[in-house]
Amino acid sequence: MKRLDISRDKLAAVGGRVKELRKSLKISQKDFSAFLNISASYLSEIEHGNSNPGFDFFYKISTACNVSLDYLFHGIGEMMLRDKINLEEIFDEREYVRDIVTVEDLLWLIEHSAMFKNTIMGFAAKFNYENEEIIKKNIESLRSNEEDKKND
Repeated sequence: MKRLDISRDKLAAVGGRVKELRKSLKISQKDFSAFLNISASYLSEIEHGNSNPGFDFFYKISTACNVSLDYLFHGIGEMMLRDKINLEEIFDEREYVRDIVTVEDLLWLIEHSAMFKNTIMGFAAKFNYENEEIIKKNIESLRSNEEDKKND
């Protein structure tokens, strides 16, 4: 996937707003990077404007932290879309993920965790974007197979 050519100044501004968000949540780089499932060094590169993160990074921050993308990208409007999130609850959910043993445990988590739903939707959107043609061909093939079975 090709990334847009973004100026160093714009990357630094976006990175500064990511850092501002992290500090407003009162969380260390280490903990925030673990929450985002990225390395602390990569988060540091983003915060200093030395890296151009992709869709999944911004989708996760926006949905999991209730942050406005207008704010992150352009510095427009309020940082938070709704009340600030409670990171302790999110970390508690993350701990629960480690304890999933049965399908019922997984289904409960999917049903009750906004963070989990948003993460899954982010992966699904990225997968769809990156594999759109393959998915279309697969759907056409499945529909054709169904039609063939109906006609038999």
